[in-house]
Amino acid sequence: MTLLHTIRNAIEQIGYSTIEKDYVFSDVFDPLGVNRKASIAAFTQTPPSYRNAAIGVVEANGRDAADVATEYRALGAPLMFVIEDQQVTVWQVHPRSRSTILQHVALDQLNFLFLQNRDFWKPQRIQNAKSLGLLNRAYQLDFVDAALLPAIEGEIHSKLDRLLNETLAETVRLRVVRKGERTSEQLIFRTVFRLLAAKVLQDREHALADTWNRDDIDSVLQRISGHYKLPVLPGESGSLKGSAFDPAWSRLKAGINFRNISSDDLAFVYENTLVTEETRQHFGVHSTPRPVAEYVVSRVQLQSDEIQNATVYEPFAGAGVFMVTALRRLRDLLPVGMTEKARHSFLVKRIRGDEIEPFAREVAALSLILADYPNENGWSISAIDLFQNNNIAERAKGSNLVLCNPPFEKFTDHERAEYSEAAARSPRKPIAAVDAVLDANPDALGFVFPETFIDGPHYRSTRERIEKLYRNIEIVHLPDRVFKASDIRSSLLIAQEPRQPKDTTTALSSTIVSVRDRDQFLKSGAVSETRSQTRRSESCPGSLWINELYEVWDSLVDFPKLDTVATVHRGLEWRNNQTQAAQAERRAGFCPGVHSGDAIRVFGIDKPLNLDCRPSRLRGGAINLPWASPKILANAARISRGPWCFAAAVDRRKLVCSQQLFGIWLRTGKPTPSLEALCAILNNPVAVAYIASHSPPDRIRVGAVESLPIPRTLTPKIDELVSRYMSILAERTKLFVQLDSRASETLNEIDAAILASYDLSPRLERRVLEYFRGEARPTLHEWQHWFPENFTPYIPLHEYLSPQYQTATTPWVQKVFAPLPEEEAEALADYMD
Repeated sequence: MTLLHTIRNAIEQIGYSTIEKDYVFSDVFDPLGVNRKASIAAFTQTPPSYRNAAIGVVEANGRDAADVATEYRALGAPLMFVIEDQQVTVWQVHPRSRSTILQHVALDQLNFLFLQNRDFWKPQRIQNAKSLGLLNRAYQLDFVDAALLPAIEGEIHSKLDRLLNETLAETVRLRVVRKGERTSEQLIFRTVFRLLAAKVLQDREHALADTWNRDDIDSVLQRISGHYKLPVLPGESGSLKGSAFDPAWSRLKAGINFRNISSDDLAFVYENTLVTEETRQHFGVHSTPRPVAEYVVSRVQLQSDEIQNATVYEPFAGAGVFMVTALRRLRDLLPVGMTEKARHSFLVKRIRGDEIEPFAREVAALSLILADYPNENGWSISAIDLFQNNNIAERAKGSNLVLCNPPFEKFTDHERAEYSEAAARSPRKPIAAVDAVLDANPDALGFVFPETFIDGPHYRSTRERIEKLYRNIEIVHLPDRVFKASDIRSSLLIAQEPRQPKDTTTALSSTIVSVRDRDQFLKSGAVSETRSQTRRSESCPGSLWINELYEVWDSLVDFPKLDTVATVHRGLEWRNNQTQAAQAERRAGFCPGVHSGDAIRVFGIDKPLNLDCRPSRLRGGAINLPWASPKILANAARISRGPWCFAAAVDRRKLVCSQQLFGIWLRTGKPTPSLEALCAILNNPVAVAYIASHSPPDRIRVGAVESLPIPRTLTPKIDELVSRYMSILAERTKLFVQLDSRASETLNEIDAAILASYDLSPRLERRVLEYFRGEARPTLHEWQHWFPENFTPYIPLHEYLSPQYQTATTPWVQKVFAPLPEEEAEALADYMD
């Protein structure tokens, strides 16, 4: 018996039934996409692909075994066996580095090796580790590099997207199929689906591919249409020989080998690449980005032992990306020994969607067909107007999991009359949709919402209802430009574990994808941060978002709020273009003022402009505010998207300001701090962190400023410190004055005094200060973080800046025993030698 036969038998003995000999696949990590051949490739499921590849076997043929194992990483198998003469090395495969050796055994030890690792190498364990290991530590295996699958997927999507674009560049650009005949996007879309399906069948050596002439495009399209029972649509009859699709088919045939590519990857790329912005607008096709759908579905706690009862429903399905994602997830959880036919029968009964737009419905159906290779159609996507007659609630009944990206708009006047029942739930379509779905009591739901779902007042009652129904709730904040066809910032809701009468707590998670990490999220699904908290139910009804530094805000919950000592108002609004309301020169009807939020710095205001104060040009009543009175000006538009987004300065020059700024006036009739002290509070890291974490990425909420916790008492030296700091700033106009160090030191003293007044624990105070690490503060001078990098002690800032601490930590030994000058040290060393 040869060594290959011995290994194959050993693989069969631990439960593998899908084992391919001389398996050819495209190396997607290679720039040219060369084909490689594995002597043996074992898969956990059918059809074979990199997603379910488990074990690969190759022969070294005199080459370095580590190099050989690394070359075959695109197979997707976490374990590579490399045969060298009569011995075998076993390697762990990594996506971006050389493979790591795990075992080195002789032929007579091979069966014992498999027996020893049987429980770890069996199909279900490796399948779970590959599909679920990134999300759940319980499924992880040490020898499975969780980064391998996302890396291969990224390469495949990039190459497929490029192949499809190159293949159809001329056809799509010219809209010409036959000479002198202009065609539609629909014909292009439908024809390309058939060609893609044919490419898959050919590369996977399916029996159907032997029934057509590969050089005859009409033969190919006819057989594919018959296999998937696709109708011949108007305008599609007649020969396509000699058309623009002929060279497209030739290029596709010669492109990357589809044999090892997962079918759902084809479905995602097909929908993403082929459905153009023009098509989406013209035919009403909306789509959910694949990483968004995959994140939502991955977070729903579907377990293998519960899979038999799972039913998934996607209303407003659009291109069906949620359904395709659910198909992949359910398929991964099914028993590895299940036949392809049985798996198809199971899935089509448990995944369904509704979409009223015909072309979007077709896109979704064809995507599901591609993802479900090699099975025929059978997917249920109904043409139903979901806002009509409470249809969405009725259609959602009996579904365990509802996944939805609803329309974001409000109902128009016409739609309010047509959809009276839905509009009665809410004038906003997303609220009307989720409210109807909640009537059906699904076990779990995943919704895409506008960003305002997180804490907007219009969604408060919806958030309250969700918490009454579910005890495990996650909200995800997404940055702009995640959705290909929209710049709207959005959020995600994942709610699960229906609440039982005995449940008294809610498990909350708040996840953030930052602007900085947007590309990484779209590539691999990685998020920037997740905060978790378990709290008593109904303790904060309607508040499901865990703010940054929430422990700090919880400790300050009983402190007085800023609106008890001051009033906050936005500045002037104009009827016409706001940019024309500011002039450098003084004119009649114009008053000195601040036009842009960027003009405010910590305790500083840039040179004022002249703002149009003519009543006929103004909108609203802001001009009637007491602008001539002493006040504080602060930016209402964020200075930056980062933590240092806010600054305040005292104004005694009777300036007005635009709506990009706030005017803040002390209340009369009760004890209040001075304007300078209040300005010190507003510029303090506690206040700026609170405002930043309670406002959206593009503006400052009035409510965030008004609800700011302020110290109960202040040290009297605050006014004196602010006065000293302002005097230092006044010197910046003088030549040759070095104010940076003095200004920074004084500003830090102000910060320390305000922080001491809050009396936070050392740990919480440090958390606030570290929140600003590496961020540029909006000062009129250079400023660095209060603590050096890697400073570990938890010590209050006022103690750290105190003379006693500086004296105690001064390196006095070096001062007393000063080092010798370099020349003297060298002379002494020579003498000692």
